[in-house]
Amino acid sequence: MTEAATPAKPYRLTEMTWRDVERALEETSTLLVPVGSTEQHGHHLPLGVDGFMPEAIGERVARECPALLAPPVWYGVSPHHTFKPGTFTVSTETFQRYVIDICASAGEWGIEHVILLNGHYLAQDPELEIVVRELRSSHGIDAFHAPLVNLFAEVAAEIRTGEISFHASEFETSIMLELFPELVRMDSAERVDPPDESLPLTDYDALGENEVGWALTAAEMAELTHTGNIGDPTVATAEKGAALVEAAVSSLVSLVEALEDE
Repeated sequence: MTEAATPAKPYRLTEMTWRDVERALEETSTLLVPVGSTEQHGHHLPLGVDGFMPEAIGERVARECPALLAPPVWYGVSPHHTFKPGTFTVSTETFQRYVIDICASAGEWGIEHVILLNGHYLAQDPELEIVVRELRSSHGIDAFHAPLVNLFAEVAAEIRTGEISFHASEFETSIMLELFPELVRMDSAERVDPPDESLPLTDYDALGENEVGWALTAAEMAELTHTGNIGDPTVATAEKGAALVEAAVSSLVSLVEALEDE
C-alpha cells in the first residue's frame, strides 16, 4: 500500500482561507504581486498577456520557495495601445495609488516583503519605481520592482533569432507558447518591422540601447504597426519561452530565499 502524498502547501491567496494565511505567515512574509495590463497584443496573442505571464511565473516561484501569490493587477497604464479595441488604461496616479494600497494593506496582516512582478515592462517601469519608493519610505515594506524583461534579458540575448522584439513579438510570444499555448494563434502571427532608424538612445527593441526615457502615443503606435505588434513573433518557440521563464523563476527564487533568510 503506497503512502498518501503530502498535500502541497497553499500559496495562492485567492484559494486560501484567512486561517490558511495565518499559518502560512509562520513560514513566509513575502508576497508576490503580478502587475500587468489588459491591452492589445497583435493578431496572435490575447489581451491578457501582461497579466498571464507574471502570474504564471509567480506561481512557479511560490512552488519552489516560501512566498504567497496575490491575484494579478489586470489594469495598467496603456494609453499607447488604445488605438486597438479591447485595451483598458488608467492614469498614472490611479495606478500608483491602487498598487500602493494593495501592498500596504498586506503589510497590515503580516507581509514584510513585496515583489512586484511587472509583465507590462518598459512602459510601466516608471510608475512602479515610484510605488516601490513609497512603500519603503511611508509604509515600512521591503518592496522590489521586478520587470520580467530584466530577469531574462541575458538569456534572451543569447537565444534570440529575431532582430527586433519590442511588443508582442519573439519574447512575449515564446513565453506564451511555453505557458499558455492554447491562447496563441501562431497562424495569425505577422512580422512588423519598425523604422530602419530610431532617434539616438531610443531603440525599438526590448533589449535595445534605450538610454533615455521616452514613450509612444497611440497615434504613433498606429503609424508603426497595423497588427499591433512590433517585431517578429513568427520566430517564437516554446523552447525559447521555457528558457526565458526558467531564467526569471531562478532569479526570483534567489531573491525570495535571501529575503526569508534575513
